[in-house]
Amino acid sequence: MVVESVLPFLAVAIPFFSVFLLPLLSEDAGNRFVVLTNILTVLVVAAMYPAVRSGQILQYVLDTGLKVKLAFMADPLCLITGLISIVVWMLAGVFSVRYMAHQHAKRRYNVFSLLSLTGMLGVVFTKNLFSLYIFFEMLSVASYVMVIHEESPEATSAGLKYIFMGVCGGLILLFSIIATYAITGTGDILEIVKIGSRFAGHPAVPFIFFGYIIGFGVKAGLFPVHIWLPDAHPVAPAPASALLSGVMIKAGAYGIIRTIYTVIGLDLLKGNALVAVLLAFAAVNIFLGSAIAIKQVEIKRMLAYSSISQIGYVILGVALLTPLGVTGGVVHIFNHAIIKGTLFMCAGAFITQTGLRQLEDLKGIGKRMPLTTLCFTMAALSMIGFPPFNGFISKWFLALGALDVAQAGSYPAWVGISALSLLLLSSLMNLIYYGPVVYGAWFGESKPPGGEIAAGAGNHHGHGGQAETRNEGRSNDDPDLWMKIPLLLLGGGTLFFGIFPQLPIGLARQASQILLHLVH
Repeated sequence: MVVESVLPFLAVAIPFFSVFLLPLLSEDAGNRFVVLTNILTVLVVAAMYPAVRSGQILQYVLDTGLKVKLAFMADPLCLITGLISIVVWMLAGVFSVRYMAHQHAKRRYNVFSLLSLTGMLGVVFTKNLFSLYIFFEMLSVASYVMVIHEESPEATSAGLKYIFMGVCGGLILLFSIIATYAITGTGDILEIVKIGSRFAGHPAVPFIFFGYIIGFGVKAGLFPVHIWLPDAHPVAPAPASALLSGVMIKAGAYGIIRTIYTVIGLDLLKGNALVAVLLAFAAVNIFLGSAIAIKQVEIKRMLAYSSISQIGYVILGVALLTPLGVTGGVVHIFNHAIIKGTLFMCAGAFITQTGLRQLEDLKGIGKRMPLTTLCFTMAALSMIGFPPFNGFISKWFLALGALDVAQAGSYPAWVGISALSLLLLSSLMNLIYYGPVVYGAWFGESKPPGGEIAAGAGNHHGHGGQAETRNEGRSNDDPDLWMKIPLLLLGGGTLFFGIFPQLPIGLARQASQILLHLVH
């Protein structure tokens, strides 16, 4: 049942209009203002939960006087993606208050953080394909400024690759959106579901489908358009890396889910080779990301390649075309945001406190920064898939979804067995590259304290390195409260949502039923 509510619009409007107040504040006051803005947005998004869980779809139409109206909505898929996005964004904002204290251009960072948040929530809560495209491009441009924030040669180069691929992907996406309008006569997401039969037999469907997949796949880091990700994520400040890896790539995953189940439609794609090709790309993501992560020697770069593997889990789940597979893919949007947010913020704490970023140099760090290392350990165990952490929940549903493909009639049984084998292999590969880091952090021999700053400085360049390698007299201790709180909440979240997974599983199941037309 569709009901009118202003909440989806407010979720996007609050961070957008807050941008115009930032220039009126000092840089330090601006940091806290961003946190308050994020908290207010969290409350607005959380307020949608009771109505959406009761089976309602919230809708708000803003009449702009133009032919294409600005419309917003919230269904279970919108809500689970939007809720975890803004919660992680809020915690990254709290983390940034201390992390960015010695950085340059703090006001610029805050402005583009809020604009990126506007783009992210706009993509998730918009009801119209054209406005989705506008918010998608806003996210690309605003997050580009966050990538190049440190203004080092590495950051500039990575940012150039990021924005170039983002613009190209956006143009391909625009082609598919225009074609969708031409065939269906509407860009309304809820209306397209009802009249999706117009795509049946149309010769342009493969081009439209892969136009969407490539456009959204660039943002998601989907093979083979993932090449920007390993360069962009490590060079950004740690809070921005947590958002890029934990949240923003989910905009691409969300778009791919909408493409399969809403725009093109399951009736047309089931038994079609188009989704089988996407499933193969997801499998390559899972294997390739983990394989290259094993070889990395720098912590943020290892985490970046891990993200390539993890986004493959989401796409694998939704490409299986089974209720349990879709549930697993959607749950992993939620769980991975928590896990990867924890890992990147822990990496940022290590770098800020000690100046160290090479994995070899981080041996023994657990004796000096036990709290941060504990949070990193919980997130790493969750990434591997150990119970009772939330990563296990994702893999459990994905495995069940893989075994269900023959019964659902989406693929032959051997495809499901292959997908299950890949999930098991991926968990083993995760253990291979996370295990030694965790073991070394707790039981390895640490480097002499005198070499820390030089080691860190030697592996980082540009303005950002000044903040990350500044010791501040705390090289043998965990960071202060502004950075501890997000680490504890996110790290604890990996355990909490593993033991009590009802919230994400409930929304994910509900989203799966709607996407697969099991409820009306």
